[in-house]
Amino acid sequence: MNVLQFFREDMGAVVSAYCDGDKLYVVRLTEKFETVEVELDGGSELERLAEQIAQVCKQKGWSTSAVGFCLRAEDAVTFQTEVGNVPDKEIPALVKSWAFAQAGDDAVCSFVNVGEDLWMETMPRTKVDEICAAFKKFGLNLRGLSVMPVDTLAKVHPYDRTEFITEVVRDKKAPNLLVQGGVWSWNRISIVAAAICFIALLIGSAKIFIDYRTASEGLAAAESSFETLREDVAIKKAVDANIAELHRLNRLAAQIDTPNNFNLLINLGKLADRSIHLTNIRVEDNFMELEGVANNPNALRNYLARVKETVVQSAQLESSTENDNGEIIFTIRAVL
Repeated sequence: MNVLQFFREDMGAVVSAYCDGDKLYVVRLTEKFETVEVELDGGSELERLAEQIAQVCKQKGWSTSAVGFCLRAEDAVTFQTEVGNVPDKEIPALVKSWAFAQAGDDAVCSFVNVGEDLWMETMPRTKVDEICAAFKKFGLNLRGLSVMPVDTLAKVHPYDRTEFITEVVRDKKAPNLLVQGGVWSWNRISIVAAAICFIALLIGSAKIFIDYRTASEGLAAAESSFETLREDVAIKKAVDANIAELHRLNRLAAQIDTPNNFNLLINLGKLADRSIHLTNIRVEDNFMELEGVANNPNALRNYLARVKETVVQSAQLESSTENDNGEIIFTIRAVL
């Protein structure tokens, strides 16, 4: 998605949806809200959900140029905490560091201030791409993807969640997992580097071996080519600077006495692997609770052992249930 276009475009109508596992809730906002409640037909897989949203829009004659989707809490890793002594300018990189620990190096993340708390959410970029592709397949232009902050999640009707994500799209609010910086391709970096070297060689050769007029023409052509590459070079510099800043702030995070054991979260995320998906983490002054999904009972036992060994010895399995897919939904609690 073009981020500049996202922030510049005025949208007269927004369609948003939320699925609670049993029903699909779709709304359209213009001057007012129009709502549709749909019994799920064929399951809650992404493509089927996107198809049913598209069907509702077609039947109602709604535009699909601006669509938002509110994820369920368990679809992403989320966390809400106080970070009162962290400077505002440092928060984005701290959130990135937390996100990378929870969802890997390809994590996308977003955050928003909720009162005096900071609400964070993250998921792998591959999952975001999968959701976008499913919506695009049925002509839905996904502009907003997020989870409603935890302080209101348990208090609202499903239609309120669609209203929340509608406002994210319409008013360009955070959090929004789709509003990410450009991804730099290292193949593009190689191409730019090779092109710049070629331009330098061309200019140097012209100065030595051919007349001034030809050299001037070569220089003009080189300048024109370089202008087309300038934006890519600027992106690379921005990415390099962002990486350096992230490393610096990672070191800062280790030194800051953040409330609610922020560094504990980083360590917990590093213990997770592909067999464990954390859906919620709650840390207070002397209490920790983890919720998540394990691929199988062995994966859960191994993860609990790693938590007890490397993070907090008092960790205990509070509850575990098996869902229809054979996965284990679990809760781990510990006294800090």
